[in-house]
Amino acid sequence: MIEDSLRSILVVAIGLSLVVGCARSPEAQKARHLERGDQYFGQAKFREAIIEYRNVLAIDQTNVRSIRQIGLAHYQLGQWGQSLSYLVKSKELASDDLEVRLKLGALYLRGRRPDEARTEALYVLETDPKSLDALLVLAGAASRPEDADAALKRFESVRAALDGQAKFHVAVGTLYLRKRDLVKAERAFLDAVAREPNSVDSHVALGDFYVLKRNFAQAEHAFKRAMAIAPIGSPASIKLVDLYLISGRRDEAARTLQEVTEKAPDYLPAWRRLAEIQIAEGRYDEAERSLGPVLQRNPSDLDGLLLSGRVRLAKRQSPEAIQQFQKILKLEPRLAVARYHLAQAYLLSGNLHQAKAELNEAIATAPNFTEATLLLAELNVQTGAAGPAIVELEKLVARQPGTPQAYRLLGSAYLAKREPAKAVAAYRNMVALAPRDPSGPYLVGLAFRVQGEHARAQKEFEAALALAPEYVEPLAQLAFMALAEKQPEAALARVQKQIALRPKSGALQSLLGDVYLALRRDKLAEGAFVKALELEPRLVGALVQLGRLYGVSGRLDQALAELEAAVRVNPRNLVALTLIGVVYERKGNIPSAQNAYEKAIAVDPRFAPAANNLAWLYSQHGGDQEKALQLARTANEVAPDDPRISDTLGWILYQRGIYRNALGLLEASAAKLPADPEVQYHLGMTYYKLENRSAAREALGRALRIRDQFPGSDDARRTLAEL
Repeated sequence: MIEDSLRSILVVAIGLSLVVGCARSPEAQKARHLERGDQYFGQAKFREAIIEYRNVLAIDQTNVRSIRQIGLAHYQLGQWGQSLSYLVKSKELASDDLEVRLKLGALYLRGRRPDEARTEALYVLETDPKSLDALLVLAGAASRPEDADAALKRFESVRAALDGQAKFHVAVGTLYLRKRDLVKAERAFLDAVAREPNSVDSHVALGDFYVLKRNFAQAEHAFKRAMAIAPIGSPASIKLVDLYLISGRRDEAARTLQEVTEKAPDYLPAWRRLAEIQIAEGRYDEAERSLGPVLQRNPSDLDGLLLSGRVRLAKRQSPEAIQQFQKILKLEPRLAVARYHLAQAYLLSGNLHQAKAELNEAIATAPNFTEATLLLAELNVQTGAAGPAIVELEKLVARQPGTPQAYRLLGSAYLAKREPAKAVAAYRNMVALAPRDPSGPYLVGLAFRVQGEHARAQKEFEAALALAPEYVEPLAQLAFMALAEKQPEAALARVQKQIALRPKSGALQSLLGDVYLALRRDKLAEGAFVKALELEPRLVGALVQLGRLYGVSGRLDQALAELEAAVRVNPRNLVALTLIGVVYERKGNIPSAQNAYEKAIAVDPRFAPAANNLAWLYSQHGGDQEKALQLARTANEVAPDDPRISDTLGWILYQRGIYRNALGLLEASAAKLPADPEVQYHLGMTYYKLENRSAAREALGRALRIRDQFPGSDDARRTLAEL
């Protein structure tokens, strides 16, 4: 009996151990997590579902259902970047999953990738021609009129089956908008509301249409109707907020967002929209606080991380911004907008090469990314690569002919290539698109002036002033054209006439000071700059010019006071920073001069005057000699025709014993600065080291004849004695 009892206990124990073992087996655990994940997903508890599905992936990294469901759950939570990466993987594992293909199409639309969105929609429509969701994606991807026509044909072919659904009519309305047929678009949106009066999407689409028509009262009615139907945390509330912002009702926008974030704190788009508004208004600390709930709930929220990166950009924290955008790109390498902002961060840090590389990547990912194309074109024009800029801009205006900024840059690129006639044509297109923008006729005038057509240029500058009487640039062109034609009184009269129209304009007074400076009437110039600053105390140009005047006249402390005031207004003003360095050099304060130049270089490493002066200080006062050579080469690359810059680089090469490379630079400098004894001395010493005795004697003798004492004069005399 004892043995039988022991045997029974043993059998039970073995059975229990087998049950426990099964329960702890990986397959059983996976099944349990899958079941829980599906339960949570069915209850719309998407965060909890994601946790369970990730537990499955910890056991089975390629589990098709978990990868799919995580992607769909992130989609439902509005976490687009995470959703995209999982859904792309899900498509690789099961390419015939229509729901996955549809969601991918919607995500590609959000990411400005219409061609890929169209591909996904067409795949679904091959299997299910009446799939309304696929037709909606196809409508969203119709970026050109011909795409809209093709999509409309598909919609008409299934109208009988789908006419009763509001979304069908919303999509048709969207397509008519692409074709700029506002009458048919409005009819379609009204049909959508009539078919389903409680459709949030229909009211939102109708509201969007009225915003486009600038009918803000009707738009507000539509958005409020949508909000009344939808839960408190819904896209309709964001639409209403945006309407209030567009129509200048910022207080109502703030109240609406506050109500949404209080009543639906888990609705992350409201927090993100609040942060966007705060960034736009320069309230960066508040924006970071608004992003707190977003990133606390989901540290990988791509939209939240993007906004956080933009805050760092706005605060000019380039290392932190770079790190943030790189983090985003690790999560979603094909997110073009992250590359665009990363390019901006690299620009802020002075890394022009990497900025252009990121913009090229952004455009390769999203060829229709207008902002990235414009910024890359601008950088190409600035760095002398006008040809590539023209190629990309021509493509852009062919694709989007209604983009004034593209024509502005195209005109600048043609001017850089010395093709002013083409520049005029580009600027004329800009004027046609924005006839009230005074910069249009001003730029046309510039192009005419480059062509030597001064009468036509003058007419355009006057047209710009008629649109904006305080617009300084065209007035400056008129004044300096008169000075170039030896008509000083006409130049003064033209500026004074405009001041009579706008007597409270500090900028016009500052221009008057510039004209007086050009006429060497320094006292009158000083008075004009002082008056300009009385009218506008933060006018940086006047502060800089006044500081320059004080410096030239030896009033170095007054010069520093004005220039430092300019830097307080604009800490990135390169001219003011560089002039501060010059004044400190004249005062003999080399460390302070070096500090000022270093600040300028931190703003723009390719600002030639500061790079040149800093290179000289490093080379002559025991600084970093390698850095000195690098700075001098950069300055010479930017301004190869500046004789003082080529003299700096040449003398640094001389000091390193690279005499033959120094010679060409110093010969060019000496030819352009024949009355500068120090430059002639540098050339003479180079000839001496290259054993060209007669040329050395001539250059050194010329230096000492110009002035008896200068830096290096004793060395020049000793060398001449040897010769």
